[in-house]
Amino acid sequence: RAREYLEKAHSSTEHLGKLFQDLLTSAKAEDGRLSSHPAVIEIGSYLEEITQGLKFAAEKKGLFMEFMIGSSQTIDATNREGNKVIKPLYYVLADPDRLREVITNIFDNAVKYTDQGKITIGLTGNDQVVQFYVKDTGPGIPAEDIPHLFQKFYRVDNSATRTIGGTGLGLFICRKIVELYQGRIWVESELEKGSTFFINLPRLTTQKAEQLQS
Repeated sequence: RAREYLEKAHSSTEHLGKLFQDLLTSAKAEDGRLSSHPAVIEIGSYLEEITQGLKFAAEKKGLFMEFMIGSSQTIDATNREGNKVIKPLYYVLADPDRLREVITNIFDNAVKYTDQGKITIGLTGNDQVVQFYVKDTGPGIPAEDIPHLFQKFYRVDNSATRTIGGTGLGLFICRKIVELYQGRIWVESELEKGSTFFINLPRLTTQKAEQLQS
């Protein structure tokens, strides 16, 4: 009985700590005090590394996880020569820690709300834009909630969100971080078919990336 009380107290303290941290971060994001140290990032290798770190959380819940480069549904990001696939280099200018915060937040939400199936982290792009996304096979988001999803304190009201804790600030913070780098974040979803969160960032040419790195 004592253990049960302690576990509840511990859980409540963790939630309070998360709320405090999110409130602090969102306040800084709103008044321009959010710390940012932009650097040149090659998104392909960056996402691949992050995916390896996140895989355990998905597998622990019995979910399959994959990392994809290129998509027939968006922009084909691969060039084929014979049987060999050449991976393009997608450079962006952003703070790697802030970007990791965005991807981890969206990925954690996908794992929380997906009971079976898979989580896909994908990458594609064109000459101007680098696009990466997190796709799940969860319950989906009602159409009426989608326009409000990135607002402060907004949470979809259903049995899942009432059971799973959250501050309603995560996606708001994600939007603010992405906007720091002149990017865009949005979601496409269909009930019972899952959701896909997309992030577009301006693409650096290889020449520009090399100049900035030197």
